[in-house]
Amino acid sequence: SSPSPAPLLQSPLAYAPFLPTDLLRQHGAFIATDTRFAAATRLLAALWRADRGLTAGLHVRRLPNGRTRSSPAGWRLRPDAAKADAAFFSAETAAFVQKALVLREPGALWDEAKIRGNLLSSAGLALNLFVAQALDLTLATRVWARLLPDFVHQVTAIRFETSPGRDDPTYLGDGTAFDLVVDVITPDGEPAFIAIKLKFIEAMVGPAASPRPRYTETAHESRLFVDPANPLLYRPGLEQLRREHCLAQLMVDQSVTSRACFVLVGPRLNRRVTASAKLYAAQLVNPAGASPDRVGFVHLTLETVLAALHAAGAEEQAEAIFVRYLDLDRVAALALGDPPPEPPTTAAPLLLLPAPSSTDVPTAAARARACPDRQTQTGPRPKRLALTRRREPDIAQSKAGAKTGRPTPSSTYTRRQRRSPDVSSSEAL
Repeated sequence: SSPSPAPLLQSPLAYAPFLPTDLLRQHGAFIATDTRFAAATRLLAALWRADRGLTAGLHVRRLPNGRTRSSPAGWRLRPDAAKADAAFFSAETAAFVQKALVLREPGALWDEAKIRGNLLSSAGLALNLFVAQALDLTLATRVWARLLPDFVHQVTAIRFETSPGRDDPTYLGDGTAFDLVVDVITPDGEPAFIAIKLKFIEAMVGPAASPRPRYTETAHESRLFVDPANPLLYRPGLEQLRREHCLAQLMVDQSVTSRACFVLVGPRLNRRVTASAKLYAAQLVNPAGASPDRVGFVHLTLETVLAALHAAGAEEQAEAIFVRYLDLDRVAALALGDPPPEPPTTAAPLLLLPAPSSTDVPTAAARARACPDRQTQTGPRPKRLALTRRREPDIAQSKAGAKTGRPTPSSTYTRRQRRSPDVSSSEAL
């Protein structure tokens, strides 16, 4: 197989930096239950907001006595800035989002406050990343033909927060939906689609949908899994992948489309997403699809998608997204006390990258154990690194529902735990 695509920037970071609590508190970015990756990206979001002179929003947490306490949240925008669409890169994206919110599918669980005001929202990331492609299908075709060359000849549409039938008993009978769907024509001329699940800072630990007989039925009927009854497929994190993969397979089985591919996208340094992708792929009969009528599974890093976007000609957008969401060199430099890097004197290209391909797919033999990776764990600080970062060009948020049978206002995982009054939790996503 061909080598894996290089990251967008040749970052020396092999894992997210360990950040001092005092530094996180200083920037309104401390959440006790964050993983190292979540803590680093939360701080990065706070820095991105401050760079633009935007006032921090508030994080409201409940105290043991039942009262609430508010504190500045560097990763959130104040309501006036959120209403002014400061979370989006362009006026075109903001206009598209407004239209999508008004014309949403019945049952779609968009969380408008999060999309507009939470800089760590996976839904906001999906919109900033893919709206430009939805508005320019030629660009979208160049991107996806590079990412999945054996599956994509032409992109014909991109749809957000979509399902073939929420609560429809012929499907899953619940609210399961895809983050987005890319409608395509395959190289063989068949109509097909790419169903995408995008994760950003999520730790892949929940919430889980309540068990339903229909879930077990579709897992067995799909012929996707080595053991459809394996408890791993029903645990938090993996069960969402199983539901959406089965939903895509049902669409093929019911002739909604000829072929489909299920894609999980997540940051390279979010170890929980990577481990979950490997563990899930190990449960599949054939991750790439045993035959054209079986829906394959592909795990792509967010950096790989940005590399394809950059190679397709959208250099400024790829750079802007990297700087806002993935430039952890910046927070590592801040923790190490390094001076901020000088701006580049020339507009050099980011990197000459090999074309991303669909060959970087977990195999059935690849198994991974989800390992603890809390920001609060002890351990040596990372070695001092020669860090470089790119500045974002001047160009003008989580899943809004758990997609379970019991609709919830947010897909944020709420962990029951004993907390001191000044400790917040992953509810702050």
